Amino acid sequence: MKLTGKEKISYGLGAVGKDMVYMLSASYVLYYYQDLLGVNAIAMGIILMAARVFDAFNDPIMGVLVAKTRTKWGKFRP
Repeated sequence: MKLTGKEKISYGLGAVGKDMVYMLSASYVLYYYQDLLGVNAIAMGIILMAARVFDAFNDPIMGVLVAKTRTKWGKFRP
Protein backbone atom coordinates (compact mmCIF):
# COMPACT_ATOMS: atom_id res chain seq x y z
CA MET A 1 0.00 0.00 0.00
CA LYS A 2 1.40 3.36 -0.99
CA LEU A 3 1.21 6.30 1.42
CA THR A 4 -0.23 9.59 0.24
CA GLY A 5 1.61 12.87 0.69
CA LYS A 6 -0.81 13.87 3.45
CA GLU A 7 -0.09 10.65 5.35
CA LYS A 8 3.68 11.11 5.02
CA ILE A 9 3.44 14.67 6.38
CA SER A 10 1.20 13.50 9.21
CA TYR A 11 3.71 10.82 10.24
CA GLY A 12 6.52 13.38 10.09
CA LEU A 13 4.67 15.94 12.18
CA GLY A 14 3.90 13.37 14.86
CA ALA A 15 7.40 13.64 16.33
CA VAL A 16 7.72 17.44 16.23
CA GLY A 17 6.65 17.98 19.84
CA LYS A 18 8.98 15.27 21.15
CA ASP A 19 11.86 16.58 19.08
CA MET A 20 11.31 20.16 20.28
CA VAL A 21 11.52 19.03 23.92
CA TYR A 22 14.62 16.96 23.14
CA MET A 23 16.36 19.89 21.43
CA LEU A 24 15.48 22.25 24.27
CA SER A 25 16.94 19.89 26.87
CA ALA A 26 19.99 19.04 24.72
CA SER A 27 20.70 22.74 24.19
CA TYR A 28 20.50 23.39 27.91
CA VAL A 29 22.78 20.43 28.68
CA LEU A 30 25.36 21.75 26.21
CA TYR A 31 25.18 25.23 27.76
CA TYR A 32 25.41 23.84 31.30
CA TYR A 33 28.41 21.60 30.67
CA GLN A 34 30.33 24.06 28.49
CA ASP A 35 29.68 27.40 30.15
CA LEU A 36 29.08 26.45 33.78
CA LEU A 37 31.27 23.36 34.21
CA GLY A 38 33.91 24.28 31.61
CA VAL A 39 33.85 21.05 29.57
CA ASN A 40 35.45 21.36 26.15
CA ALA A 41 32.97 21.62 23.22
CA ILE A 42 34.74 18.84 21.31
CA ALA A 43 34.45 16.53 24.32
CA MET A 44 30.75 17.31 24.60
CA GLY A 45 30.26 16.55 20.91
CA ILE A 46 32.01 13.21 21.30
CA ILE A 47 29.95 12.34 24.40
CA LEU A 48 26.65 13.15 22.67
CA MET A 49 27.72 11.28 19.52
CA ALA A 50 28.66 8.21 21.59
CA ALA A 51 25.22 8.29 23.21
CA ARG A 52 23.52 8.34 19.79
CA VAL A 53 25.72 5.49 18.49
CA PHE A 54 24.87 3.48 21.61
CA ASP A 55 21.17 4.18 20.99
CA ALA A 56 21.50 3.04 17.37
CA PHE A 57 22.56 -0.42 18.56
CA ASN A 58 20.64 -0.63 21.83
CA ASP A 59 17.17 0.49 20.66
CA PRO A 60 16.58 -2.36 18.18
CA ILE A 61 17.74 -4.89 20.79
CA MET A 62 15.34 -3.46 23.38
CA GLY A 63 12.56 -3.44 20.77
CA VAL A 64 13.02 -7.14 20.09
CA LEU A 65 13.18 -7.84 23.82
CA VAL A 66 9.90 -6.01 24.44
CA ALA A 67 8.22 -7.61 21.43
CA LYS A 68 9.08 -11.10 22.68
CA THR A 69 8.14 -10.45 26.33
CA ARG A 70 4.97 -12.23 27.45
CA THR A 71 3.87 -11.80 31.06
CA LYS A 72 0.52 -11.78 32.81
CA TRP A 73 0.89 -7.97 33.20
CA GLY A 74 1.60 -7.35 29.49
CA LYS A 75 4.65 -6.53 27.41
CA PHE A 76 5.88 -3.43 29.20
CA ARG A 77 5.39 -4.59 32.79
CA PRO A 78 7.37 -7.77 33.40
